[in-house]
Amino acid sequence: MRNSFWSFIGNDNYDIGCTGQTVYLYDKHGVEMARFKDLTYAYTTAISPKNDLFVVKSTAGRLAAYSFDPPALIKKFRFSKVDGGQDDNFCFSADGSELYNIERQTDVLKTALSIYDTKDFSLKRRIFDSDRSVVLTGIENEIETDEFYLLGYFRGEFGVAEKVFCRKIERLKASGRRICN
Repeated sequence: MRNSFWSFIGNDNYDIGCTGQTVYLYDKHGVEMARFKDLTYAYTTAISPKNDLFVVKSTAGRLAAYSFDPPALIKKFRFSKVDGGQDDNFCFSADGSELYNIERQTDVLKTALSIYDTKDFSLKRRIFDSDRSVVLTGIENEIETDEFYLLGYFRGEFGVAEKVFCRKIERLKASGRRICN
């Protein structure tokens, strides 16, 4: 079964494989611990730095959070009404208290960065959602320094990419504080 995964990641104790329709949780010996079918089009996952939970993202605009011990669904929710095209990445803060998700809220051409509290996955803040010229495509967290790298591009007057960017930013704050330097 492992050869048919769209994505396969792990930490010191677990491995997670996504097939699109099913999420598989294995221990490090390859023994299947759980199988989840809570999302369709679920291809990517991220593990919290605290190693207590993992989140799976569906291209259909849904997120599902799972605990490792015991293996169980914590919460599933729809983050956007845009059904499809939700394949940009997401990551956790270094302390695991926040999840940062690149989303397409109103149409597939307009991106936003949403910050969720991992205690209950409530939305803390959404940024870049009012600027149609900024297109976010990736966010990565350097866990040791808690610095983020935001990738994307600016659209020109004809709606096509004109300038690509990769910006190092300080820890994203859910408050109104400016995040880019």
